[in-house]
Amino acid sequence: MSLTITTNHVSNIVQKNLACSTARLNSAIEKLTTGFKINHAGDNAAGYSISTQYSSKLSSYQIAQSNTAMGMDLLTTAEENLNLVTSHLSRMRDLAEQASNGIYGKDSLNAIQAEFNIRIDEIRRIISNAEYNGIKLFKEPIITNDEEVAILTEEEALAQGYSIIKTADQLQAMKNNLGGKYILMKDIDLSGYNWDVVGNINNPFTGELNGNGHSITNLILNRDTYDYVGLIGRMEGGKITNLGLEDAEVNGKMWVGAIAGYSYNSTISNCFVAGRVSGYSDVGAVAGSNIYSSVVKDCYSLASVSADDYRAGGLVGHNTDNSTITNSFSKGDVSGNTSVGGLVGQNSQGSISKSYSSGSVTGNSNTAGFLGWNDNGTLNTCYWDTQKSGQTGGVGLGNAAGVTGVTSAELKELILSGMLPGAALLQPQINTEIYFQVGINSGMESQIMIDTAFDFSISGMAISSSESARKALNRIDSIMSVVSSKQTEIGSVYNRLESALESISVSVDNITSSLSTMRDADIGEVSSEYIRNQILQQASATLLSTANQAPAAALQLL
Repeated sequence: MSLTITTNHVSNIVQKNLACSTARLNSAIEKLTTGFKINHAGDNAAGYSISTQYSSKLSSYQIAQSNTAMGMDLLTTAEENLNLVTSHLSRMRDLAEQASNGIYGKDSLNAIQAEFNIRIDEIRRIISNAEYNGIKLFKEPIITNDEEVAILTEEEALAQGYSIIKTADQLQAMKNNLGGKYILMKDIDLSGYNWDVVGNINNPFTGELNGNGHSITNLILNRDTYDYVGLIGRMEGGKITNLGLEDAEVNGKMWVGAIAGYSYNSTISNCFVAGRVSGYSDVGAVAGSNIYSSVVKDCYSLASVSADDYRAGGLVGHNTDNSTITNSFSKGDVSGNTSVGGLVGQNSQGSISKSYSSGSVTGNSNTAGFLGWNDNGTLNTCYWDTQKSGQTGGVGLGNAAGVTGVTSAELKELILSGMLPGAALLQPQINTEIYFQVGINSGMESQIMIDTAFDFSISGMAISSSESARKALNRIDSIMSVVSSKQTEIGSVYNRLESALESISVSVDNITSSLSTMRDADIGEVSSEYIRNQILQQASATLLSTANQAPAAALQLL
């Protein structure tokens, strides 16, 4: 190689190698300090992309682990609260068993009843207050009005002489024995069913129908040329209790009501109607006509009601001849021609008390927010919502004493205070369907759901006599069975969460292993690389000094 003083080729070679060894040394230092062999996309473009996706999944799985563990804690909270409920129910059963013995006097039975009532209150408190992280865990079902239904088991119903109804055909078969005693054991859907009205003017229904807290849905009746239209067309001396009608579409001519078109010397209690009811006259959501000492109590309507001509009421079209309506209300809209009221179209020598209306009311004459025409009837503790009815008066014609117009807020306060029925409908509905996100995707396969709602009521139980105590035993057993079933369900979901947690752990381990294989630095290998490049860097630095002396050697030739 020639000697020059203008170009030091050897020095350039050494400088390039020094730069390369320094860069490799810096890379090795970075790998050693981060522990990763892929720190930049340039290190391994495909590997960098895959490792980023793995890191994202790993983070999501770790959150899923936390979600699942919290879900297990929630279920443990629910289970322990149910254990408390079971403990109280067990003691209540002991008390009922004790009171069933005929050796106790009135004072002793009252003492037993006092503890029994305290246990009921405590169960309510537990159910009401049980929560996890601000989430309410339980709720009791809202059954019709504020009156809670003493649900009968099939065995209890048969013992009391009821005929069991579980299907639409069995319900329709009531027309074959109009004086029978019937009870529902489940909700019944009449979708697509050609319902034949039970009871008419010649052969009225005289029996009993106990809804047992269940509902009949999708009752469709289009009978605009027929009188006496409803689930029960005409009822005389009959009784309908604890029944709900939902999504009802009932249309007739005269005496039209979703539950009973014409109720004569009969009782309708603890029932509700939702849907639409229409006709020519005497139209009401619950009953078209409530006549001759008939009773409507603890009932409500959310249905819209309309009449082409007269007597349209949100609850009852015509209340007459010493008939009574108590502790009831209507929230549906009402329209008609004359004698149109938010609760009752016409009240003729009947009595209405502790009731109210809060729907829109329209008509041409004798129209008012609560009652269209009060014809020598009695009104007591009745209210109407002045902001919703669209009417300036509570009674269209007749004496309005006993009816008070209030604002929506004032009406709500009266309801929540217990002076008027319907508080349950004003309470915020608790969503007891809880979804645990135990996967990393958005589909249902990544979720586990449980509904913590109960299907029982603890009201109405008494052990103040040996007879009532024996009845309470079966009721308590039924409630304990419901609670036990819910505990079993909670336990099953807990097991699923445990399984999900194990599955997540497997995924976390596998992804962590794959990510380590792809991204983590082999410290032994990188250490060798570090030492090798450190030696090369030192050698290049030493040789660079020698290479830089080459021009000086050329000068010695001059």
